[in-house]
This record gives sequence, structure tokens and C-alpha cells, in this order.
Amino acid sequence: MPQGLTIPTDPLLRMQGYRDLTRVRDRVRKIAAAAAAQAESLVVPDAHYRRVRIEACGATSLRLETGTVFHSNGFAKGLSGCSEVVVFLLTVGPHLDDAVAKLSTDDDLVTALFLEMAGWLAIERATKQLAEHLWSLAGAEGLRLSRRLAPGYADWSLEGQRPLFDLFAGVDLPVHLLESNAMMPKKSRSGLYGLGAAADD
Repeated sequence: MPQGLTIPTDPLLRMQGYRDLTRVRDRVRKIAAAAAAQAESLVVPDAHYRRVRIEACGATSLRLETGTVFHSNGFAKGLSGCSEVVVFLLTVGPHLDDAVAKLSTDDDLVTALFLEMAGWLAIERATKQLAEHLWSLAGAEGLRLSRRLAPGYADWSLEGQRPLFDLFAGVDLPVHLLESNAMMPKKSRSGLYGLGAAADD
């Protein structure tokens, strides 16, 4: 499960468009380093996931044994050979969002920008840790994990968030949906991975 996230400065600078890191001004590097360190102290990774069997996977939709239906043209290819999915919700918590909002209110926009980017770097790293954890569990059962699929990407509408969240009914989640189907805290991810038999060597 995601924990102990480290946020290095160089990738943060690259996210801001600095290609030649040797030419970054000392002042900018110090701001980026401070934002990375602050982000590390603010993020609190938290993930919830569950396995659900696939009832049917067609050209345009995915039906789970719970009766949940998702619509996308990408399921048939992305979940080929899979008999189950692992649905997940992941966040790095609200504290970083709060700090960015305060910096913006105080007109410290450069620091706010770097801290915002550090938050997105944190959720990327948390997602990678979660995937590695799930790969480990799958491998122990002789299974493989598909690539990640998520509402709001490709042609899987963001409205798919609602039924996905419904799969965690009764669970005290660290993430909630807005009317727009966006998640709060902002630095959060949702989606699913397919589980199928590992390929023979």
C-alpha cells in the first residue's frame, strides 16, 4: 500500500518545463526543493480496493457480478483474458490542497504552483506503489494485472465515477465525489485493473 512517498526536486522542475536542469536559477531550485519537502510532510496516502468478478465484458460495456455496469469501448481490449477486476480509490489527502489554497490566498503564486505540481507527482508515485502492491498479490496467485483503466480517460465517461464509488458503499472513504463527478481531495485517483491468468513462459 502507498506509504513513505518521496518527492525529488528534479522531476518537479521538469514538470515545470525546465529541460536543462543545470540552467535553473538557484532561487527557483530552492523554491522547488522547499515545495517538495513540504509536500512530503503533507501527503497522507490512503487506498481502498476490492476484487469483483466480471459477469460480462463486451465491445462497449463491462458488467460485474454486483450488477455494476461501466461503459467504454476500451474494456474489451484492456480486460482481455481477465475474469476479475480490482476497483480502487486512492488519495494523498486534503492537507496539500489546503496549503496550496492558502498560498494562493497569500499571493505566493510561485510556491503554490510548485506545491500543486508536487502533489500531482505524489499521486503518481502513490499510484505506482499501489500497482506494485497489487502486482505482488496477483503474482502470488499466478495472476497478472492489466493496465489501469479509469473514468475520465479515453471514452470512459467521468460519470463512471458514481457506480465505481457505489462499490464501496458502507466504507468510510477518504475521498468523496462532487456533483461534477470530480473527486475531493483533488489529488485522488480512481479506476480499476483487470485480473487474469498469467501468460505461460
